Amino acid sequence: MKVATNQYFRELTRLLTEQGGEVASLQAKLASGDKNLLPSDDVNAAVRVLDLNTLMSHHETQQSNLKNLDSRLVQEESVMASMGSMLMRVQELAIMGANDTFSADNRRTIAAEIRGYKEQILMLANSRSSDGSYLFAGAKSGTQPFVVAEDGTVQYQGDGTRLQVQLDAGQVLEVNTTGFELFAGGSNTRNTTLDAAGAFTTLETLALALESGDRDGIAAQMEDIDNLRLNMELARTKIGVRRNVIEVRADILEEQKVSLTGLLSENKDLDYTQAITELSSRMLALEAAQSTMSKISQLVLFNYLR
Repeated sequence: MKVATNQYFRELTRLLTEQGGEVASLQAKLASGDKNLLPSDDVNAAVRVLDLNTLMSHHETQQSNLKNLDSRLVQEESVMASMGSMLMRVQELAIMGANDTFSADNRRTIAAEIRGYKEQILMLANSRSSDGSYLFAGAKSGTQPFVVAEDGTVQYQGDGTRLQVQLDAGQVLEVNTTGFELFAGGSNTRNTTLDAAGAFTTLETLALALESGDRDGIAAQMEDIDNLRLNMELARTKIGVRRNVIEVRADILEEQKVSLTGLLSENKDLDYTQAITELSSRMLALEAAQSTMSKISQLVLFNYLR
């Protein structure tokens, strides 16, 4: 078989092109850190990477949602803690006012302090979350839940709807505390002794009883104040349970995220040690091909004519 000079050049040119392309590809991979520069380099790996990225995005969204929910619950818990402390102080003041050693002026001063706490509790009951929605309005999150009517009484404008979010595996989590749950232990109707707005009526009635020196009235309202405080403690306990659920779910998502990150790295990230070794080998092969090309290009018939 005759081998022409053109065949040498064509074969060496092809070899140089292939070796140069491999070197350039490896250098690009080292620069990007990706195992495959194009989806066509490994279609199966590209599909797996796409699926894993979708799962990672879903997990990150869930983690963000859980963080926002926990932030809301922390705010609710803080507001309830403040109101609970005020109700405890109101109980102390009621006990003091029922004491015979206190004068009418003393009781009027105590009544004024109780009305001050009433105003503060009203303000806290109308607290908003970071997104501007009212915390204790139920589904009517854009409506101020507790408003003062023309006759001075407080009315509840929210509802008893408990908002829920769907977690994975069919788990449902309640994410809000209604005005009824806040002050009346979760009742969804106003036909109760202590409904959502009745808390403020109780505080005002206690203040009036103190001003009039009605010890029986003071004693009666003290029991209602205690019920209010216990209802609020119950609502805080429920928040604690919800936060525990969120914490457990967040831990699970974090563990899954670590696992997905590892799988994504296996399918996407370049093995630098292996790539550098291969690059060195390819560069040696390229240098050898270039050297061969140089020598063959000098092989002409006149070199053998002496």
